[in-house]
Amino acid sequence: MNNILSLDEINSITDKNYNKKFDKLTSFADDSIISNVLTKDKKSYVSSKVIRYILGEYIDIKEPYRLRNPDLICFSLDTESLREAFENVYNAWKEDNKTKGILYPYCIFANNIQLDKLYQRAKDIASSRFKMACFILEAIALSGSKRGLGLVYEASRKFKQASVRNTCSNILDYITKKLGIGKEAFADKIIPDFDFDKNGIRIIESEGKRFKVTLNYDFTISIFDEIKNKEYKTLPKDFPEVPKKELSKLKSEINKVLKLQTERLQLVFMDGRKWALNEWKEIFFENPIMKVFAVKLIWGIYDNNNKLLNTFRYMEDGSFNNAYDEEITIEGDVFITLISPIEIEKSLIEKWKNQLADYDIIQPFTQLSLENKDDLIAKIPKTITVGAMKSLVSKFSMEKNDGDGGFIYSYFIYDTYKDAYIIIEPSNVYYGSSNSDETDIKIKFKNTDERFEYGAYLMLSESIK
Repeated sequence: MNNILSLDEINSITDKNYNKKFDKLTSFADDSIISNVLTKDKKSYVSSKVIRYILGEYIDIKEPYRLRNPDLICFSLDTESLREAFENVYNAWKEDNKTKGILYPYCIFANNIQLDKLYQRAKDIASSRFKMACFILEAIALSGSKRGLGLVYEASRKFKQASVRNTCSNILDYITKKLGIGKEAFADKIIPDFDFDKNGIRIIESEGKRFKVTLNYDFTISIFDEIKNKEYKTLPKDFPEVPKKELSKLKSEINKVLKLQTERLQLVFMDGRKWALNEWKEIFFENPIMKVFAVKLIWGIYDNNNKLLNTFRYMEDGSFNNAYDEEITIEGDVFITLISPIEIEKSLIEKWKNQLADYDIIQPFTQLSLENKDDLIAKIPKTITVGAMKSLVSKFSMEKNDGDGGFIYSYFIYDTYKDAYIIIEPSNVYYGSSNSDETDIKIKFKNTDERFEYGAYLMLSESIK
């Protein structure tokens, strides 16, 4: 879709394919809100009929898919004015089921701020209008953008409503089957980078302005105006509006990413999912946010036969160090994953713990332990408060199985890679339980091995108090 159509070609496609029913389908959108869309070269305006054609074609389809002619026209239009027109249409729409198809082009050509706003709307209405919430997420997925697909993945894990989570899981299943990869491998590819390169640099250009934005190690930002040769500590007044909105909430968005990726890496710690060396570098080198995990966690190098060859940590200067703080090289047909204490000698665990202490590194979760599985089990109390149970559920984004009469039968964590479950069964917990009430808990597993269970007990022993 790189061919830019002329205005005559745009009008020709519109006239040839326009259906009179599009007038009625799009009647809620007045001409005045869709008549300011420019062609790509910004020299001409397209008629409101062109926008009605695009909207009408998408309203008319029954399943979410991309339409060639409307998309070809949209790619030939000025992105900023097209987004503004679609935003106007969205605001005039009133969430009518009959015309909900307007969300397809809205999402396909949306910026990240628009996708975030729509995602929040799905969250707001999910309990009362779950079908519309599901449709919104299907539309967001159609964007095909890293941001949009990342929101769908987040929803598949985080939404309270099971119907919405299942819809998003089905979307991801469909995509991953077409790509021939697993769901977690796909999730690796859509980890947000907020348009920063591997060095934490993002260039923003608009109307003769050029800003260099640097993502610092603590996730604050620095701004340098390359035209005025001036540095700013906060966003200047003449900073472009859309990236200004994105950057103003960057810290909170990064914190959401860090929480989700911490949860995912805790599962890797348990299930031992491995990356080829180049895949690992793509995730943890190229994404400046994921570098935090590379530096703070201890990794294992494995051969094709799953034999552990060495352990390492990624250093901030880009090198690899072993447990003796000596630089090593990693190359060849090897695989990388998080090391588990059950794989290595206690003396090596001690060396790694000392190195982390020397560099004042606090891990995102406890990875290194000298305790065996029985020690960890013994640390986990058999009886806890309902408040402590809720805290645990929130920390690990656990799902729940409801029983009869408002009682909760179990909470669980599901690992898609191993098709494995950590299940916690509470006693006498129901929706009206007070945080101070006590409950007995039983921890169970399904489809797990020794490594998985050890990792789970280590996580739980650190979290259940």
